[in-house]
Amino acid sequence: MRATGLTERGEGEQAVECEAYRNPAEPTPMGWKVIATSRAFWASAEEGIRALREAGCELVKPDRFEKYPAADLIRLIEDCDASLASSETYSDEVFAACPRLKIVSRCGVGYDAVDVAAATRHGVVCTNTPGAMVDAVADFTVGLILMCARRMGELDKLVHAGGWAELSGTLVYGKTLGLIGYGQIGRAVARRLSGFDMRVLVYDPIPADSEVTVERVALDDLLRQADFVSLHAPATPETAGMMGQAEFAAMRSSAYFINTSRGALVNEQALIAALESGSIAGAALDVTVEEPLPADHPLRRAPNLILTAHNAFNAREAASRMCNMAAQLVLQLMRGEAPASTINPEVYESPALRIPPPRRS
Repeated sequence: MRATGLTERGEGEQAVECEAYRNPAEPTPMGWKVIATSRAFWASAEEGIRALREAGCELVKPDRFEKYPAADLIRLIEDCDASLASSETYSDEVFAACPRLKIVSRCGVGYDAVDVAAATRHGVVCTNTPGAMVDAVADFTVGLILMCARRMGELDKLVHAGGWAELSGTLVYGKTLGLIGYGQIGRAVARRLSGFDMRVLVYDPIPADSEVTVERVALDDLLRQADFVSLHAPATPETAGMMGQAEFAAMRSSAYFINTSRGALVNEQALIAALESGSIAGAALDVTVEEPLPADHPLRRAPNLILTAHNAFNAREAASRMCNMAAQLVLQLMRGEAPASTINPEVYESPALRIPPPRRS
């Protein structure tokens, strides 16, 4: 097994039309044009929207929300100063074609869709919103574990279809939990499930303090012993496909696999094979390699698999905190301050920086 740090750090050629929101008051000289490609931002960031408008910013809302190909994304943001970004890809091509862009503020903790090195070369500041979604994702993870163990999804579908039956599940209480990655979310999951009197095994090469009793083990040992394996690692070149054929084969046939981190960490064909062969008892995925998941994707036909639509973060309180934080990071940079959660602080020393060097505390 590879040793890698697992702590979360969390076509078309048609024209893309936008709807502009302008502050009715006279814009101040410092006002920026800010696009928000995150659907959650428009639904949850009331405070952030108000703060940006009051600062004289022009807010732009796309007419649709999707993972834009590069050409469409460039048309959307080429005359914008800031992007409140979703999961679209910010590549070297995008940064080069959008010289006015000063900051990509991710509405979320993961930034694997942002080429941070390219952003730094082009003088663009990158930020994310660590901590905003910890409790929401941890709650959701526990929910998926319970759904797997007690077959709640199957029972719901059965009763709604007019049926009635007894479906035998398994206890969560007193079992062994294996956490791959022990950053903020992993620790929050451990805290919650400590109330179930679970033995908690942790695999993460980067040591972290723990508020509950855990056992730090090698990945092979965790996979062999855990009744529930929950993945909480970032998407990096080192972690891509880290759960593959050998890893699923190492798990108990009675064990369940849960992923609320990133789809790229899992070899989906290997997972499907493990489910079809009964090598593992079941799985739950909130994230997949391709999102949205195509209607004909083989994961939709896999047995004993719970699928949700990348919604672990999406508790009202967490989404609001995340999106308002992303807006405040843009405002900090606009005011000449270094945003609190800058991913690429080295950009402030770069001669390519697209703004005057900000003040840093």
